[in-house]
Amino acid sequence: MDFTDPCKRIRGRLHDLAQPLSALAGLVDLMLMEMDERSPCYREAQLMNQQLDEIFKIVRDVRSLAREATDAAAPRRELPQAF
Repeated sequence: MDFTDPCKRIRGRLHDLAQPLSALAGLVDLMLMEMDERSPCYREAQLMNQQLDEIFKIVRDVRSLAREATDAAAPRRELPQAF
């Protein structure tokens, strides 16, 4: 069974998922920079930031697994022998 195409699709969808999450993470970072640490929302923004970091770790791990599966399923090319 050829897993190359599904793995490439998974990698593409992970990229699609990471893009809006990156925008959200940037917004939360800006909020944290502008917000007073005594604000009632500050701790919530910190928690959102930490949770986004965890989501990015998961996306990276799954993307790495998909890349490994794609590479493993790809046909091997033989390099010419040097004289």
